[in-house]
Amino acid sequence: MHAALALGVEPRRISAIAAGAALPPGVRSTGARDAGPDAMGTLMDALRAGRLHVPVAVTFPLERIRDAVTAQAARHVHGKIVVTTG
Repeated sequence: MHAALALGVEPRRISAIAAGAALPPGVRSTGARDAGPDAMGTLMDALRAGRLHVPVAVTFPLERIRDAVTAQAARHVHGKIVVTTG
C-alpha cells in the first residue's frame, strides 16, 4: 500500500487486506468478509477462462513446510508459494 502511494497510485484505487487500524486517507480496507456468495465461482470461472493468472513461484510438499516458510520470510519470491498436502 505504501509503495503504491509512493508511486503515485490514487488512494481510492488501493485496497488493503492486512493494513491494521490506521489506513492513509482514501485507502479502503477489504477482505473475504466483503465477498459476495458467488465470489469463489466467479474467480474459478476467470481462472478457467484464462482471464486471471496467479503466478506460482515455487511448490513444496508438506514435509518441507520449513523451506516454504523460509522462502516466504526472505521476501524475494515473485509469485505464490504453494504447499501441497497430497
